[in-house]
Amino acid sequence: MVEEEDDAPASSTREAAPNTDNCPQALLPPEPVTTSEVVAPGQQSPAPLPEVQDSNCGVQAPGGFDVNDDVRASAWMVSDLDTGEIVAMKDPHGRYRPASILKVLLALEAIEELDLKKVVIGTDEDAAIDGSAVGLGPGGRYTVEQLLQGLLMVSGNDAAHALAQQLGGDEETLTKINKLATDLGARSTFAASYSGLDAPGMSTSAADMALLYTAAFENPTFARIVGTDSVKFPGYGDLEGYELGNDNGLFMNDPDGIGGKTGYTDDANHTFVGALDRDGRRLMAVILDTTIDHGPRAWEQAQMLLDEAYKIPAGQGVSSLEETEKITKEEETPAATATAANAENVPVTDAASAAESPTHPTWMPWLIVAGVAVLVLVIISSLLLLRSPSGRGRHAAR
Repeated sequence: MVEEEDDAPASSTREAAPNTDNCPQALLPPEPVTTSEVVAPGQQSPAPLPEVQDSNCGVQAPGGFDVNDDVRASAWMVSDLDTGEIVAMKDPHGRYRPASILKVLLALEAIEELDLKKVVIGTDEDAAIDGSAVGLGPGGRYTVEQLLQGLLMVSGNDAAHALAQQLGGDEETLTKINKLATDLGARSTFAASYSGLDAPGMSTSAADMALLYTAAFENPTFARIVGTDSVKFPGYGDLEGYELGNDNGLFMNDPDGIGGKTGYTDDANHTFVGALDRDGRRLMAVILDTTIDHGPRAWEQAQMLLDEAYKIPAGQGVSSLEETEKITKEEETPAATATAANAENVPVTDAASAAESPTHPTWMPWLIVAGVAVLVLVIISSLLLLRSPSGRGRHAAR
C-alpha cells in the first residue's frame, strides 16, 4: 500500500544511513519486508536488469559538501536541472524501489498522448484501487489535467488507474512507461506497477530518477502541475468538490521550491524528489530508501543536501548526468532484452535462449547437404552413361 509522507507511519528504525561502499544493491533492491515480491502461481519473477554499477558506491562529494548525519537514505543524488551537473551523490546506480516517485513516467506518457481537456468519467474500479487516493468516484467527471493534478500533487492511485485506462489499460500502460524509461536513458528502472505500488521486479536508481525528473521538468505541463500550491478538484454524486493541496513539503515550505514528488511503501521506505530555484540556479535532490523514525522527514533531508549543494560553485561537482547516460553497445543490447523479457514476465535468459536456438534440429542442415551431394553424383553418372556408345544405343531403342 502506498502512503504519502504526511500519513506514512514511521518506518524501520535506522540510526544512520546504510553503508553502501561495497555496492550491496548493485543488482537487486534490498530484501522486502512484505510479500510484495511473491509472484502469482504459474508466473515467474522478472529477471533483474544487467548491472551498470561502477566500483564507487559510497558518498561522492566535492570538498566543502558536508552530509548531515540526519540524511539516512541508502542512495541520493543532487544535480543541476539545466546543466546536468551532478554536485554530489551516494550509491547512484544502486537498485532500490521507487514508490510513488515512479508516477513521473505515467505523467509524462499521459501528457504526451492525451488531450488535457478530455473528460474522463470515474468508475468503481478507480475508486477501489489500493493506496493513496485523490477521491475519484463513479460518475465523476474529470479532465485529464485534473487527473494529472491528482496524480502528481497528492499521489492519487485512483487517478493513476483512470489515466492508465485512457492509455490502453494496465498492461499496455506498463509497456509504454517501461519503454519511456529506457528511451530517457534509465538502465536500472523496471516499472512493475504504474502507480509505484510494490510488485515483483520493481526497481530504480538515484541516477535513473535524476534523468527522468530532469526530462520531466523540461515539460511545461509537468512543471506547472508540480509547481502548483492548490487547485479546485471536482466531487462526484452528492459529494462536493474540494481544495486539492500539494503534498510536497519542500515545495510548500521552502520559498525557492519548484516542485517534485513524494513516495512511501513498506518495502521502498520513503522516497522523494524535490527541486529548488535559487537565484536562477535550479538544483534537484533525489532520495531513495530513507527513514524518518528518529529524524527529519524525507523532504527535509533533501533540503539539507540541497543547502550543501548551493555552497558548491557551479562546475565543481563530481560528475554529470550525461556520463551516467552513456551506454556502450555491449551494455545497451542486454538491457533492452531484459526490459522486453520482463514486460512479458519471462526471464531474460529464457528470452535470449529462444532467440538464439534454431527452429530445426542442428543435424538437419547436414542431412540436406548430403542429399544434394548424392543427387549431384547421380546426375553426373547419368550424363557419363549417355555419352558412351552403349548408352546412346539404349536411349535410341526406346
